[in-house]
Amino acid sequence: MTEESNWGTATGDDGSFFFVYDNLMGSITLNHIGIATAPGNAQLSRLFTLLGITRGATEAVPEQGVNVHFFNLPGHAPHLELLEVEDPEGAVAKFIQKRGPGIHHLSFSIDPGGLDPLCSKLRSEGFQLIYDTPKRGAQNMRINFIHPGTSGGVLIELMETADAHQN
Repeated sequence: MTEESNWGTATGDDGSFFFVYDNLMGSITLNHIGIATAPGNAQLSRLFTLLGITRGATEAVPEQGVNVHFFNLPGHAPHLELLEVEDPEGAVAKFIQKRGPGIHHLSFSIDPGGLDPLCSKLRSEGFQLIYDTPKRGAQNMRINFIHPGTSGGVLIELMETADAHQN
């Protein structure tokens, strides 16, 4: 089976269209695009509202030093995740200091139970991960990131539900 044959499409309940990649460890789906912003920057939020993108929940994620504001595109994933800096020493604050506000990462959902094997496979193939073991992220997800130095300059988040991994 060639790599191209693993790509497929799916349609959400509301008719939305998205791509899905099936591999030996399950499917991987684009979940959201993370956008880094400084505290109190209301421009992007206002723009989203004008474009008809509805604001969902807001969640503090102290482990990442941000408040996360979720914006829902019509239909299902992908969504937009606005990362508002709360900790000036956190990773997102350092990202903004170095590169300015803007797209921070692409996030992909992994089938439950697939994050650890995928991280192992990526390491064995020479990809550098940010964390030795996945950490807690927003919405009770287990997350890890592929370092942009080994992924073509793009920070990639991999995520699965926390209850998929029981100690």
